[in-house]
Amino acid sequence: MMKFFSWFAILTAFALVSSAQPQTTPPDDKPTESKHVQGPNGLEGWTLNDPLPDRPNERFPFTLVIARNGHIIRKIEGDPFIWNWMFWSDGRQVAYESGPLHFGLWCTLADVETGRQLSSYDCFHGIPENAPDWLKALEGPN
Repeated sequence: MMKFFSWFAILTAFALVSSAQPQTTPPDDKPTESKHVQGPNGLEGWTLNDPLPDRPNERFPFTLVIARNGHIIRKIEGDPFIWNWMFWSDGRQVAYESGPLHFGLWCTLADVETGRQLSSYDCFHGIPENAPDWLKALEGPN
């Protein structure tokens, strides 16, 4: 009988200590969507935003989603983030900036249908004088 009371006391104490710990609500594990941007020919795009483990109250754009007439046709993962993007060439292509929080930024032109990267530039150090039009438009005034 004494053994029963000892175990009961230990379990009760453990329960009290556990319940005294601050309870934190885990962040919503579903990504949030940015504003949808309408493009040509029934296209629209948006980013999927998630928190970082050390910044649970901030959301960052990890994935670019391209849809046509309400159906997702392409997802482009950032490296790790998609900072800026736009439709190009009447919606056949998408230009986007991708990079980490600091010290890096790549500008890429990709084919919407296949997802194949067509061109890429290091945009962290500025763009070349003879940059292609898509790169000038992407890096121009927003």
